[in-house]
Amino acid sequence: MAENCFGEPVTNETLEKMGLPQTRENRARVAMSVMYDDDRKGQATRYVQNLKQLYGNGASTLCLLYNATGNTITYRARKDWWNGSLYGPSNNNYPSSIYNGQWAAFLHVHDQGAATGSLGAVVYQGTNETGSPPDLLVAWSTPWSQVYSNTAYCQIGDTDFWAGRWDEIEQKLGSAGYSWNSTTQRHAIDVQTERGTSPTFTAVIRLITSSVE
Repeated sequence: MAENCFGEPVTNETLEKMGLPQTRENRARVAMSVMYDDDRKGQATRYVQNLKQLYGNGASTLCLLYNATGNTITYRARKDWWNGSLYGPSNNNYPSSIYNGQWAAFLHVHDQGAATGSLGAVVYQGTNETGSPPDLLVAWSTPWSQVYSNTAYCQIGDTDFWAGRWDEIEQKLGSAGYSWNSTTQRHAIDVQTERGTSPTFTAVIRLITSSVE
């Protein structure tokens, strides 16, 4: 388990202890219900706040990402505009896997010594029962200049939908607002960012479940 992932994963064993059928929908539903339990989000928040304190002044984005898809999501790709990067002991790497029911936390920072900002994106891959697995993209922009607003963006697509389209994605991010959502028949992503030069960016990736399982 990655050091910057927080929360006990919601698995079939979790469902068995709860007396629930061992299905993906139930795993996803329980993951949504325990999003704040056991201080899992608090741990993730304190982790990234500590990184920010170590980093010091400068435009940065305190990123929190929650997985409630019912399955593990796996790292696919990243994009750092303006020579931004991750900061901290993760060695500039995103978690390779985020288990169902976990928060991931990371600090994205601007290029040191340059009047730029923190603008980045990360793609994780989910799972489908049929067809190609979806790629799940979340993106954030914390500009250096106060003339521009912070923005948050997300998109769901087929495998590799983002390849060769980073310029297009950057334009969509730039024209987005403080919050955004993307929904398909099976998945949904909700993202939001705060105001300020070091906002918290929050992304929740979830499975769309039926009301009864």
